[in-house]
Amino acid sequence: MARSKPSPSPSEASPLRRAHLRLGWPLLLSGVLAGVTLEGLLGFKWTALLGDPLRRELLALAHFHAGLLGLVNLVYAGYADSPGLGERARRAASRALRLGSLCLPSGFLLGGLWHPEGDPGLGIVLVPVGAVAIAVAVALQVYAVWRRPLT
Repeated sequence: MARSKPSPSPSEASPLRRAHLRLGWPLLLSGVLAGVTLEGLLGFKWTALLGDPLRRELLALAHFHAGLLGLVNLVYAGYADSPGLGERARRAASRALRLGSLCLPSGFLLGGLWHPEGDPGLGIVLVPVGAVAIAVAVALQVYAVWRRPLT
């Protein structure tokens, strides 16, 4: 049975891999802490959260997307140096994923914290920006996988 090479430590990792590890862990932590905070606020029946379903929904979406995108970045760290993409495309995919990972949960958070009656706040404009950026990163990786067979 062939032994796999041990993965490099973050200090030996490529700059792209290191960037995703450095973003993934804090995003995951913020998602977990936001979830615990929301549960605590709901448990103590905080009226600003219970009385405002839009705020509650947007803050829950911010918490969920922060945690999920933290995990996505941690997984992506293993694919950041994908051989199916050129250097420029690798950097573009990495940049797009990192941008989307920051914009998407931030848009939900800002849209939920300060909002007029019945509508999300202005920060919600970051959500589609983040979604498009993540879609670009995923599309580039799909291209890389189909361009070069997995080994």
